[in-house]
Amino acid sequence: MQKIDKNYSTILSTKYKKWVDDLEDKKQVHPKSRTYYDDVVMELFRCQKGVCAYTERFICPTNLYESSNWINGAYKISDEAEFKRTDHAGELEHFDHHLKAKQYWLWNNLFMIDAKINGLKSDKDIVDYLKPDLEDYSPEKYFDYDEETHRFIPNTDLEETKRNEIKHMIDNVFYLNHGVVLNDRRDFINELRSKINHKSTYKFDRFFTATKMCLGDILPK
Repeated sequence: MQKIDKNYSTILSTKYKKWVDDLEDKKQVHPKSRTYYDDVVMELFRCQKGVCAYTERFICPTNLYESSNWINGAYKISDEAEFKRTDHAGELEHFDHHLKAKQYWLWNNLFMIDAKINGLKSDKDIVDYLKPDLEDYSPEKYFDYDEETHRFIPNTDLEETKRNEIKHMIDNVFYLNHGVVLNDRRDFINELRSKINHKSTYKFDRFFTATKMCLGDILPK
């Protein structure tokens, strides 16, 4: 789980920002209106570099969240564009699902995750310290990576109680070792290693955390 920079002050969806800030200032319950759904979704994909916030699997074409798709503070993709706005495989995730009832559109609580993973995770609680946009969050603090099995494991330097807690998050909440995700991650890392070793052209656009843990010595600085 990579660290995600969600700097609220610089988002392109300024109409959404004004709307939700007004709701918060007036302490109003957020309506379930989907008026700014695309503005939020694509802004999140822009922050997450098109990957799932948890598994880091690639789930959104880069074309969809290019800055040119925002006009006057609102997301608007051209009808003639190569991809439609729905051509991604993500779903909106509320990190703390308890906030959904009153603060559904709160920027600080939102991520985009793989639709399959979202279905498995549902409304399970997540430990606060694993929120990937926290200022002091670092994946290396909490996770290790087994290069032989290509599975995420808890950082072995942590005390047992925290290791058990993180293992539960890995296996039963984030599904970082879900079969399809694991296979995609393993194949991506192995292919990237081969391309780097053979000095071939490659694209490093997903599975950032695991790849850095495996290939940190040979990745270009």
